[in-house]
Amino acid sequence: MILAYHGIIPEGRQPAGERALFIAQRTFARQLDALVAEADVVPLDRIDDAGTARPQVAITFDDAYAGAVNEGVQELVKRGLPATIFVAPGRLDGHVFWWDALADGNDVLDPQMRHHALYALSGTDERVKSWASSNALRLSETVPAYARAATRAELAAAVAKPGITVGSHSWSHRNLAALGMSDLVAEVRDSRAWLRAEFGKKALDWFAYPYGFDSDDVHRAVAEASYAGGLRVGGGWHYPSDASRFTRPRFCVGPGLSLAGFRARLHGARLK
Repeated sequence: MILAYHGIIPEGRQPAGERALFIAQRTFARQLDALVAEADVVPLDRIDDAGTARPQVAITFDDAYAGAVNEGVQELVKRGLPATIFVAPGRLDGHVFWWDALADGNDVLDPQMRHHALYALSGTDERVKSWASSNALRLSETVPAYARAATRAELAAAVAKPGITVGSHSWSHRNLAALGMSDLVAEVRDSRAWLRAEFGKKALDWFAYPYGFDSDDVHRAVAEASYAGGLRVGGGWHYPSDASRFTRPRFCVGPGLSLAGFRARLHGARLK
């Protein structure tokens, strides 16, 4: 199973942004302890290697939130665990993602608002924020540092740690399935080129689809850009033979999952 996390809330800080995407540092630490005790945590690029009788798990983060890059990586390093951070290079350096700016302290966005942003506006940050402003929607860019995208320096410090790697989350986190081919190709190729130039062998040739949205054209563009595989943001346990290399499922870990529920998922779903 490949786990998908997003933001980590540091100890003593209040929730912010779109609440469904953030879990507390203490919760994350307890989940890692359960993984150490009950599973084999492996690097993403070795998830298909032969394992033991224990569950085999890879850890990923989407969006390169500062809380994940700093506090999340800190917890991983304490335990000697590997993980891959999926980065949209065009959204680093303190960027506030549109869904966090619009969330206004709610667990999730209004479904109609989200649908319009993702499809009519292709999930493009500048377009969504412009639309929200022109329609007098509440839009807050004053989220705490942990709920913003990490800086390049923070990301570089994290990747310098043992076992921490990066992968591509496109260049600017747009809905790739809603883009024309030229924009799609640029989003896929430019991000890979930047990550390889910045991080060399620490940049894995894996791609995480923004918003979990993909299509045949997206798969083709990712494959032609020399990626090894593509990850969705839904699903759970699977055999490599049951999923295309470019439609690999992930289990998205949210704040409502108890430790007992996490452990049950770790063991019960493994049998399916």
